[in-house]
Amino acid sequence: MKSLFIFLYRFRAFITLILLESVCAFLIIQNSQYHRALFFNSSNSVIASILDVSTSAVQFVQLRNINETLSAENARLKNDLESFIATPDTLKYDSARHFNYINARIVNNSVDLRNNLITINVGSENGVAKDMGVVSNGKIVGKTRYVSDNFTVVTSVLHTESMIPATVKGKVNVCTVQWDGTDPYVVDLLFVPRHYELEEGDTIITSGYSGIFPENVLIGHISSVILSDDAPFYDIKVKLATDFYKIAFVEVAESVDRPQIDSLQNMVQ
Repeated sequence: MKSLFIFLYRFRAFITLILLESVCAFLIIQNSQYHRALFFNSSNSVIASILDVSTSAVQFVQLRNINETLSAENARLKNDLESFIATPDTLKYDSARHFNYINARIVNNSVDLRNNLITINVGSENGVAKDMGVVSNGKIVGKTRYVSDNFTVVTSVLHTESMIPATVKGKVNVCTVQWDGTDPYVVDLLFVPRHYELEEGDTIITSGYSGIFPENVLIGHISSVILSDDAPFYDIKVKLATDFYKIAFVEVAESVDRPQIDSLQNMVQ
């Protein structure tokens, strides 16, 4: 015991330095969303590689569910193709045709936090850049935020700062979806004026106005509609179509037209 005290006393300055640096690192990670994302959601390639191996093992166990999801996606694509072939003379402008898709696998995914992030195993070397939409099986997932060479951190829909331009299919052209940080299966639909007639079951899709997401990506369906006597807007809850506990693969949507649009907007500013 005496030797231990002598050792601690002799190296007290070095030990104090290590402790202070550890506290500083903890405070930086705890209070900086950027550094927290890098540390916990692995733009750092070493952590990402470890998580990649761990996720691969988990997904191997879940192969049956993954195969069922892929089978459903293939069926949907075949139906879309048949529909397109059957009506070749009715081709109209479709924003979905102006997006390229980059397939990716989820490496890390938080769901139970107030501000959730997802890490995927593609990065700038695969053509991913900041502020690209991320979807899964035709359903909303989030938006790219931090991009390294081989990995990308995505701001999940389950993030209180995430706001997605949306529409109520066939009824409302402009509204916004945002999560309130509580139920991972439900989001809020904001800024819908009271003069619209809405009901439970109405479909919520992306509007495409931001240029980040294609039009008509499924967000969910209205689960409750409340309108107070003096309220200018509805209080609407939407049940998400995406189950964030189960997603394993996603597609990053790269807008073909966005560079031209951004260039024109910069000229006007």
